[in-house]
Amino acid sequence: MNTKQLRQKILDLAIRGKLVPQDPNDESAAVLLERIRAEKEQLIKAGKIKRDKGDSAILRGDDKSHYAQLPQKWVWCKLGDIVELFSGQDLTPERYNDSGIGIPYITGASCLENGRVIVNRWTDSPQVYSQCDDLLLTCKGAGIGKMAISHLESAHIARQIQALRAYTDISIHYLQYVISSNIQIIISQANGLIPGIRREIILDFAIPLPPIAEQRRITVAIESTFAVINEIERNKSNLQAAVTAAKSKILSLAIRGKLVPQDPADEPASVLLDRIRAERESLVKQGKIKLAKSDSVIFRGDDNSYYVGLAESWAVCQLCEILDYEQPTQYIVNTTDYRDEYKTPVLTAGKSFIIGYTQEQTGICSDLPVIIFDDFTTDSRYVDFPFKVKSSAMKILRTNWVDIKYLNHFMKTVECNHTTHKRYWISDYSQKYVALPPLAEQQRIVAAIEVAFEQLDSITATLV
Repeated sequence: MNTKQLRQKILDLAIRGKLVPQDPNDESAAVLLERIRAEKEQLIKAGKIKRDKGDSAILRGDDKSHYAQLPQKWVWCKLGDIVELFSGQDLTPERYNDSGIGIPYITGASCLENGRVIVNRWTDSPQVYSQCDDLLLTCKGAGIGKMAISHLESAHIARQIQALRAYTDISIHYLQYVISSNIQIIISQANGLIPGIRREIILDFAIPLPPIAEQRRITVAIESTFAVINEIERNKSNLQAAVTAAKSKILSLAIRGKLVPQDPADEPASVLLDRIRAERESLVKQGKIKLAKSDSVIFRGDDNSYYVGLAESWAVCQLCEILDYEQPTQYIVNTTDYRDEYKTPVLTAGKSFIIGYTQEQTGICSDLPVIIFDDFTTDSRYVDFPFKVKSSAMKILRTNWVDIKYLNHFMKTVECNHTTHKRYWISDYSQKYVALPPLAEQQRIVAAIEVAFEQLDSITATLV
């Protein structure tokens, strides 16, 4: 269930009059607008507000430029018909403080989180005031479109913020929801080197307006529905955390010989390691590989120095004894899209994985499968198709002696103390000790992990 889409659907129904039933006893929104216009005229005559550059006509419910026909007592209006808009102004550093002197100073999107206003600066020389129940809208920079209804009695707003103040009998909560429903349309009209939502974009934006009583019913319905969606999201988050924990537990059991039963007919890992060592020594003499940095003792299953209670058929060795590495050439991404002429994927070990494509066909890693390892972050990925890498920090790890999928799963369990710009494979990771089962058991462990992970992934797939 995509809860983001569900929220948008609820808002979409609300501003079309489909979320709550209409009440024939409600006062028409057209009457409400006439009353607001009279209120505005009084404020203009009193010099408290300025007349808008253009007075908009009331768009009737049969106008279909935005939506299907509106309910009978609804009308179209522009936001400028029903709100006052206050544009913020930046203060120089000497005019604000972080010690609570003066009134709150709302600087931008970082002050608007989860529908609440966060205060971390104050000023004793304010110029542009917002007040309680103003709708604060981020109109510039990062976080453009973020909103919150102010709970502050008074605050100064910076240039990145606009304050929308509703006239009498307009629900500020309804306005927030109707703007939220259309925020991407509003943002698309922003322009400039640093895109900004100009005053005219807000004031001239047409919205469907229901009677005030229905505005309130809509607000209550949205809030109660969103509360249910929030609970769904909390449950989703809890389930995702449980799946992550389950995967971690499965890997923990796997590398300690507790995931699948041992088979007494399996060749012991100690025999496998003896054979690997002999082959490595031969390759070193031939100059085909370099000697590992250290010759570690093969730890038997009854040795408790690194792993407790391993089966007798298991052994412990260092990763550098069973994995070789290559520092690949760094390649430039030609395009982020796959094309016939650009079809070699360029990889990173992190979450993004395939970051683009190159047309380079030479020097592609061919002795697959391998593990790509980020020497700075310790992220790793199992790869079984031709590729190139972008980062010079990547290492390509390969082995002909053990199951590389088993080693990839093992590496997910190893932790390092991260230090900026430390190269982990060379200095740390390659020296880590790995609990090594017999080759046949490695393959059984991998199969069991893949079955379990597939089942867990099918659960998380339903949460999208």
